This record gives sequence, C-alpha cells and structure tokens, in this order.
Amino acid sequence: MPGIGTLVDLLLFYTLERVLFNRMVISMGKNSQQVKSAMTLWLMLEEIGYHELIRIIHSYDDDTIDAFFEEALQCLQFIQPNASSPSDESYDTPVFLGLFDEPMNFRFFYYNREFMYKRYVHIMDTVCDKIFGENAAIEVDESGLKPAARPLVEGSTTSQVIGEPSSNPSLELNQYIESTKLSNLNPGANEFRPGQTPEDTRTMFITFSKGHPLSREEIFHFFTSNWGEVVQDVVIEHTSHPGQEPQFGRIVFTTSLVIPMVLNGQSKAKFLVNRKHLWARIYVPRYRGRRKLASKKFNI
Repeated sequence: MPGIGTLVDLLLFYTLERVLFNRMVISMGKNSQQVKSAMTLWLMLEEIGYHELIRIIHSYDDDTIDAFFEEALQCLQFIQPNASSPSDESYDTPVFLGLFDEPMNFRFFYYNREFMYKRYVHIMDTVCDKIFGENAAIEVDESGLKPAARPLVEGSTTSQVIGEPSSNPSLELNQYIESTKLSNLNPGANEFRPGQTPEDTRTMFITFSKGHPLSREEIFHFFTSNWGEVVQDVVIEHTSHPGQEPQFGRIVFTTSLVIPMVLNGQSKAKFLVNRKHLWARIYVPRYRGRRKLASKKFNI
C-alpha cells in the first residue's frame, strides 16, 4: 500500500471499496455497520495476499454478494479474542467458494485468529472508519478534491446500530475531516503496514490440501533445501477434533529478504512437496493500479 498523506488520498485509493459499500448498503439494504465489518475482513484478506478480492466480489450479482456477506459475518465470530472453536458440524465448512483455489474454512480463521484480529482492528481504525459513513461511503468532491457527505438515498432500508443521527451533519463532517488527517504516516513509505512486529514481516501463511498435510520436518527440509538455512520456525495447526488432520500453518524465516525469492514476483507461491500441495502467502503491498488510475483521473 502506498504512503497515504490525507483523507482525500485515502478515499481515492479505496474508490472501489466505497462503491461496493454503497451498493450493499443503499441498493441491497444491508446494515451499514455489518457491511463495514465484512469489508474490513475482506481488506484484511487482501492484505495477506488474496489480491483483487474486493474487485472480484463486486463483479458478482447481488445474491452471490449476499452469500459472501453472510459468510464474512460468520468468519468474524472466529477471530474474536475469546472465540470458541468451530463446532463439529461447521469445523470444516468451506467458505467463499469460487473466490479461492485453495482451502478456506472456519478453521482457517480460528487458527489465525490472534493475528487476524489485530489486523482487523487496525484496518477498521485506519481505513474503514474513515471512508465509510453511517449511511453511505464518504465521497470526494471532484471540483475541490475534498471529502463530501453523501446524503442517504430516499427509501434506503439501512438501520443504524451505533450512535444517533447528527443534528448538524455539515459541522460534524468538517470536524471529522480535520480529525482524520493522516499526517503521522510517512509519505515515502513503500507499504502501509503499521502495527507489524518484526516477526510479522518474516512470516508466511501456509495451507495444505485437505487430507494431505505436511509435517513440520517436511516443510523445514523443503525450504532449507531450496533457499538454505533460512527457517527460524514452523508452526502447524493443532487440531482438537478426533480424526482431523492439520490444514494450516505458519513459517517464520530468519530474514524477510527470503520472502521475495519464495514468492518470485507473485502474491502467493504454490509448491508440490512430497507429492502434496503447499500454498504460501504473506503480507504484500496492495495492488497499485487503482491508485494510479485515481491519480490520473483527478490529476493529483
């Protein structure tokens, strides 16, 4: 994600996200707070390498988006700090079918809940709370390149969950704009990843095909055979359900410099290890195409 200096930059960068938010809230009549939560989850998944996720979701019809939305709300339950393990009935329930070519289920979110919750809260605070209003996304006034309130479309069925309607929305918006200047961010930064620990920058998420798990030793051997003594640790999912085999894990490298070599220019890496599939992902900078198009369109 490029360095972001102002709220206008943030709004322009997340143009498609704001369009999808308005579609779900205004056209589909979804609860705005729940949509914001779902959008935050999807942005978090984009951050760990599931690129183009928002664009792909937006390309579907309303019924399919509604199904993805309901699944997102369910997934959110399993990344909460005090989340319970998925029940026996839903333990392996696949989610977001058609969006990914690798396993994705409630177990994935529960296994990575500590990391995901931290990133979810950060994205909500730094992005979604700033670009999404109570009834619609914050818009950009193209004539003056400044944020502008978008009135609620007549007939919208959106219900409000948090807070009461403002008695002076213009004053509130001006106060909001001034309070959300992102002047504390470094405009020269290559990526927008505050809150990461040094270990985060050296960690990749790994996924196995169902029924074909890899052992810690197999993973160690594969990566050291190909890239040398670069592995600090490998953590494999501990399954609490009888007969269930691990499907997810994490690998921590000794240095973040090895990750570009593993990814080889891609957002994910797929390997065949001892005739078993292994997918590996990491935080990657968000695709910059939409940002460049926005800059050209608005001459910024």
